[in-house]
Amino acid sequence: MQKNALVPLLWLSILSPIAGFSLGSQRRQQQQQLVSARDFQSPTSLSLAVHSSNNSGSTTFPVSVRAELLKKAKELDRNLADGKSLGSYSPNGWSNRVGLALTPAALPGVYTGDRPFYWNRIDVGCRMCVIQLENSNDLWVHSPVGLDSATKNALNKLGTVKYVVSPNYEHLKFAEQWYKEYPDAFMWGCPGLAEKLPNIEWEGEIPTGLLRPTREDQKQNCWNFNEIVPLHLDMEVNPFTGKPFFNEVIFFHRPSKTLMTTDLFWNYPQPEGVPNSHLNDSGEWELAPSVSSVPIGSLLWKQGMDKVYLPFYKNFMVNNRSYYDEVKKIILDEWNVETLIPAHGDIIRGKEVIREVLSRHLS
Repeated sequence: MQKNALVPLLWLSILSPIAGFSLGSQRRQQQQQLVSARDFQSPTSLSLAVHSSNNSGSTTFPVSVRAELLKKAKELDRNLADGKSLGSYSPNGWSNRVGLALTPAALPGVYTGDRPFYWNRIDVGCRMCVIQLENSNDLWVHSPVGLDSATKNALNKLGTVKYVVSPNYEHLKFAEQWYKEYPDAFMWGCPGLAEKLPNIEWEGEIPTGLLRPTREDQKQNCWNFNEIVPLHLDMEVNPFTGKPFFNEVIFFHRPSKTLMTTDLFWNYPQPEGVPNSHLNDSGEWELAPSVSSVPIGSLLWKQGMDKVYLPFYKNFMVNNRSYYDEVKKIILDEWNVETLIPAHGDIIRGKEVIREVLSRHLS
């Protein structure tokens, strides 16, 4: 991921009262360090207490679903298989809360690769999605992160990488690495990406202006658009260049009712490190534990995105309001989203809360 032409807008927030956190010096020192795991009671009992007061669990995230996802996580990581609460891949922090190479996220077959991503020493986080396609051993990869042996081993346990998708102009740093590692995979990008990355032999690009794919829109050597639905956000430009800045394509996985975004939506954590503490239903559970703190730089970045960039995007970058409204209609009224997976920040679950959050974000 690259953050270039619009980055000065974010730094305006750091210099403004918007970012004026009332933190004591001791608190600031703690937040400047990488986040660490918080000691808390048994993850199972905590999750049940957060989501439900009875044994059946939350209707938006039932105990049975959480148990199945945890089971799949144990199949991928030796620490969890041995009964430990944190994974063996990396130290945990807000941008990889449980320390796994791949984390089960939704059923059926949705996994995430959660990673820190540093811009000028600020962890802005980044997340890849991996989906096991129906009736095959094939894997579909969205917004790929850096490849290492642990990630490749986890992928091998799930299936064969068949499609690698770079969904916008910013989430492309690791595309060439995946192209070289998986020469038999089909590389797909957002409109215009092939020109930006000519070293990659692209199989194709998502069609410009694709809103509701039909059978006629289906491409050769491509996944089934009815299973993972693409939607091109053909509605924004960089006001300084007159050209698309992100040119993002978002995706909806019908079997799991999961929406995947890169830069259209984000969900950075609050200072206390509890996932989704700003929502009515906490997102804390076995595979998304709280952390003791969030670095000050990440908190300032959140303020910049929420208070400076988002209003700028809506007021100065969206250049096709009718198209924007149609995108909102599809997301809010047609897709029936039950799991929202942003590339930056915590996953959100539950139709009602997702609709409320996206309605507010896209208003």
